[in-house]
Amino acid sequence: MTGGGFAVGAGRGASAGQWTAWHERISAERPSHDPDRLEIWGYTSRPSYAPGERVDLHVSTTAPVWGFEVWRDGDRFERVHRAVGLTGAFHPTPPDAASEGCGWPAATSFEIPAHWPSGGYLVVFGAERDGAAVTQDGFFTLRAADPGTRSSLALVAATYTWQEYNDWGGGCGYFSDRLSDHSGDPAEVRELSFEPRLSFRRPWSRGMIRTPAGVPRLAQPPPAVGAAVGVPAADWAVANGYSVWTVAAGWARYDALTARWLEANGYEPELLSQWDLDRDPGVLDRYDCVVTTGHDEYWTAAGRRTLDGFIASGGGYARLAGNIVWQVRMEDDLATQVCHKYAPDADAEFANPDRAARTGAFEAGHIDWPPVSTFGANGLRGVYSRMGGLSPRGPGGFIVYRPRHWCFEGADVYYGDVIGAELPLVGYETDGVDYTFRSGLPYPTGADGAPDDLEILALTPVTLEEEDHGCAGSILTIADGDLAFAAAAVGGADDPATRDRFRYGSAVITSMSRGDGEVFCAGTTEWGHALARGHTQCEIITTNVLDRFLGRRSRSEG
Repeated sequence: MTGGGFAVGAGRGASAGQWTAWHERISAERPSHDPDRLEIWGYTSRPSYAPGERVDLHVSTTAPVWGFEVWRDGDRFERVHRAVGLTGAFHPTPPDAASEGCGWPAATSFEIPAHWPSGGYLVVFGAERDGAAVTQDGFFTLRAADPGTRSSLALVAATYTWQEYNDWGGGCGYFSDRLSDHSGDPAEVRELSFEPRLSFRRPWSRGMIRTPAGVPRLAQPPPAVGAAVGVPAADWAVANGYSVWTVAAGWARYDALTARWLEANGYEPELLSQWDLDRDPGVLDRYDCVVTTGHDEYWTAAGRRTLDGFIASGGGYARLAGNIVWQVRMEDDLATQVCHKYAPDADAEFANPDRAARTGAFEAGHIDWPPVSTFGANGLRGVYSRMGGLSPRGPGGFIVYRPRHWCFEGADVYYGDVIGAELPLVGYETDGVDYTFRSGLPYPTGADGAPDDLEILALTPVTLEEEDHGCAGSILTIADGDLAFAAAAVGGADDPATRDRFRYGSAVITSMSRGDGEVFCAGTTEWGHALARGHTQCEIITTNVLDRFLGRRSRSEG
């Protein structure tokens, strides 16, 4: 989410002071500080490791004894390690834990065996007392011991985006218990404050790493005419004790879906985190294909430059993801993530001559580095569909305009087909480009930084502004907040004429070359969901892209 997120208020159909949705109860996830309540919370010392390294676990619990299990989450979900009978200890959580970390000591550690394969690993912390039991989830990515040996495909988990939606300890990039004003009439439209600094030294919110099967997604079927609009996924989260922000990002609902599909289809991806691209600028050197997926809204300049270098040197980049918007900065030995987002001039580095040190929207004037030049599309030229009053009855799928492109080979795609409408595939957040039509085909104008050779293969209209039709019971979550932000930050002024330039955007599938490499972009957060559902055309397109990219360097070397 680009602007205020879930932060606006009730539609015209709601009476003043009578909110009935989750908005009136929203708060960040944190311990209860009640010693009589059975709780356990924990986190790993780093987001990523290699075989042979030790994982420190920082744990606070009200139970006298606790344990943990480590599970590898791939095509098979299998337990690889277990420890029980550990002595419990409770540690206070500081009020600024979201921004500065918990500061808990390491409770125990374990060494990663050399034979564990690369992948996503869940650490399930568990505690029991008087017959009751609780669990909470940690997570780390495991890099390959010898990168590129088992597989030349790397999947980069969007851990920086996860962190912006992780509200554990008091806040996230969209909300802050510490900074928000909870006073006044809750039916009044107002913006909530956000945390510009977010620490990796704290637990993940409930729902970020594991969720039950079949939970609702943000992208929804079209509502009936006259029906109220809202966010059922958020309602479900709050009703079932999950952090509301985890419906929008995380391993469970997004990255894991693609990781499992890749393994099930024989690709054996080696998993990295975005943190790894900052830790080691050469981390991608031994791969032929890099994939990002789900919701990868936030990147550092350093990580983006690492990806740019990989592509320019001949790599193939498959972006099966949506909503690329923000530049973040890592501090404190890569432990703290900084993004001043809607208030970039509050950043101490706002005027730094090195624009890579600044934070905020990539497309904003103080950074002016449109994502399309790396990722194949721009976040603020697309965004919302099939959520609330944001194009709720839009096509729901990608409208194909160039069916003869190589990515559609074997997918039985015709001009004008709508791919994935039944899922829906286009939603909840997307990326687009500034375009024009000639002879029935879309072309980039280049006004948003799109290169001349970028091909728009499919294009679907989406919106940056939520419409209020006054249907009784509707709850608006975005309204015009994001439109106002884009007009001011990118267009230079929040006025009617500038809003008209940004109000309507697109979700696109694009293809382009960059240096000796190639980029394929399917600009939606729901592509992994389509793979998990076994959507035939999406599977064929993905296979075509990966097989082409995995053979690029061998063809060029031959």
